[in-house]
Amino acid sequence: MTKEYFKKLKRTLRFYVIKTAISLIGLLPTSKIKKIGKLITKLFYLLGRKDINKARELLPKEFEKDKETIIRKMVENVALLIPEVVLYDKSIAENPNYCRFENWEIIDNILKQNKFPIILTCHFGNWELLGYSLVKAGFDLNVIARSNNLQKMTDLINSYRKSHGVNVIMHDNILEASKLAREGKVPAILADLNAREYGYQVDFFGRKASFYSAPVIISMRSKMPLVPIFPERQPDGTHIMRVLPPIEWHKDDTMRDKVQKIAKVYEEGFRRRPDLWCWFHDRYEFAEKGKI
Repeated sequence: MTKEYFKKLKRTLRFYVIKTAISLIGLLPTSKIKKIGKLITKLFYLLGRKDINKARELLPKEFEKDKETIIRKMVENVALLIPEVVLYDKSIAENPNYCRFENWEIIDNILKQNKFPIILTCHFGNWELLGYSLVKAGFDLNVIARSNNLQKMTDLINSYRKSHGVNVIMHDNILEASKLAREGKVPAILADLNAREYGYQVDFFGRKASFYSAPVIISMRSKMPLVPIFPERQPDGTHIMRVLPPIEWHKDDTMRDKVQKIAKVYEEGFRRRPDLWCWFHDRYEFAEKGKI
């Protein structure tokens, strides 16, 4: 039996554990979200030690003073993702302001120009709830997603998205995303993962990292603005979807310049709330393969 076989077996077992947990969580009231989060946090510290140590290693030195607090809150944020997604409908029914937008006037101004935003977001806060909130706000939302290592997990995640009106297109379909943007079917892109040889090499917290150019290409082809939104968890358990002004493309910008602007927006968002991003992503691995 090969190493790859055991990896697949491990992923399959994890899938069935998660699927069973989701079924049980769905039976609970929203008042149990914090307790479920605490339980998952303990499990994460027990079973996810490798990811936690990687986050410690990759966290920029500017956060050194508050490193352990940031890591602890990052784990707590990750632990709340599943119960919040599963119990979203109940949470919204109990509190219509459970998820609310800040700076929505930025979106309104774009719509008044007969344009539609292309949403730039990331694995930050509870990014899944951002998608649900944009659908509730009236958008025909199309999330550009990468496949999970296990197809069953990809199908499970996408089933929740589709059940809340979020359409899914795969990450290698830039032409389709550009067409949808022109038609007012708003694409949303999570472009914070490592692009390796498929991206551009830019600066990210003082180190080289490879970022995807897809958000730039879709924005330029469709002539629609790229609007960053950061979903920020609040102390009371609610969520504020913080809308930022569109990223501006200048005539003399190279593609690398444009991708650097995206990396800069991410940097500023993560610096504002460093506890809400998944620092264990292999953000810098094979950065030298990125185009320059």
